[in-house]
Amino acid sequence: MRKITDLFYGRGKDDYDTNESFVLLFHSWSLVGFIPKKPTRISEIISQFICWTCAITSPITYFAGLIATMGDLPITIVLSNLGVAINCVALPLKAIHIKVNIDRLHDVGLIFKRLDARYQRPEDQLEVREAVKVSTRIYAIFFFLYWFYGTASWLAALFAHEYPHGSYFPIIDWLPESVFQFWLHFVFEVFYLQILLQINLTNDAFPGIYIRALRTHIKLLTERVSRLGLNPDLSDQENFEELVDCIVSHQELIQISDTVGSILSLTTFFQFTIYAAILCVCMLNMFVFGDATTKVVTVVYLIPAFWQTIPTCYQASMLESDCAKLPLAIFHCNWLALDKRCHKLIIYFMQRTQEEISFTAIKLFRINLGTNLSIAKFSFTLYTFINEMGFGETLKERLE
Repeated sequence: MRKITDLFYGRGKDDYDTNESFVLLFHSWSLVGFIPKKPTRISEIISQFICWTCAITSPITYFAGLIATMGDLPITIVLSNLGVAINCVALPLKAIHIKVNIDRLHDVGLIFKRLDARYQRPEDQLEVREAVKVSTRIYAIFFFLYWFYGTASWLAALFAHEYPHGSYFPIIDWLPESVFQFWLHFVFEVFYLQILLQINLTNDAFPGIYIRALRTHIKLLTERVSRLGLNPDLSDQENFEELVDCIVSHQELIQISDTVGSILSLTTFFQFTIYAAILCVCMLNMFVFGDATTKVVTVVYLIPAFWQTIPTCYQASMLESDCAKLPLAIFHCNWLALDKRCHKLIIYFMQRTQEEISFTAIKLFRINLGTNLSIAKFSFTLYTFINEMGFGETLKERLE
């Protein structure tokens, strides 16, 4: 197994395979109890129980804490905590959906393994190596942004001698107020927050990483198709078999896209919905209630909120562009050098590839950068409407 630094920089003499793009994802899922290494171990059972308890109870914990402290905290902190609580609404739903379908991702890995066996040229290996490097960096950026936000949250709370997000933990909060009770709550909340962040970043990272792997094999197939009929050493039968294998590869890529698309459809819908709500709350906090410090804290929170949808949308948009090149490559291949059997197959192949591979969020809207921008525009429009109606200023005056 390669070191993480080798995956990050694409180093090493041995050939890479596409499944190495998912190494950090599956390590993280193992860490948070989605894929226990040895389910019969007591430590593994305890780890799963802790992680799933944190994930499932997170909406109740954060909203209960928000309601309990709403009257005692400034509106800026209340809105900051509201943004975190909203993000927790989708967390258990995404976690359960991915856990139920995680075995299907193992099946996708077997298909990628078969596809890798078809590309042994040095140029193809470099393409796969680049895919692994980019995928590792996507995960690394997710990890850095989410953990930076989590660390900044509890460090700021530590210096202010407050709780990071005012979460409600019944047994701890029922204890008499004391220094011990404060530190017990603080440490438990930090631990709780970091577990939730690790679950969330892994589930948010997987769509972009899988789509990037799919893009790589679409590119490899496009280059392979463009070489059809160019090798004079191949017989008509060998050219026919090569064309058939290209069609089989395309069908396997469609199978991967159907599997991955059915999983990310629901999770990305949750991401888009939460993203729009968080953006509106953050703008209200920044431009109506917030001082300079609040604006900085809000921006720190907004960066991972933006990033949770951008890689998926970017990779999906680039996949649509890559798919558009495949039928053109078929059309411009040296089909005149092929026999009549190949001509009929090429027509069929071209018709099939004109149906581009794209993803939708529960069949409501397409997953791409255009949709991401539209949701951002909607959030700005909603904020403008609230601001024009004077809701924010009215609430501010009443609180003051």
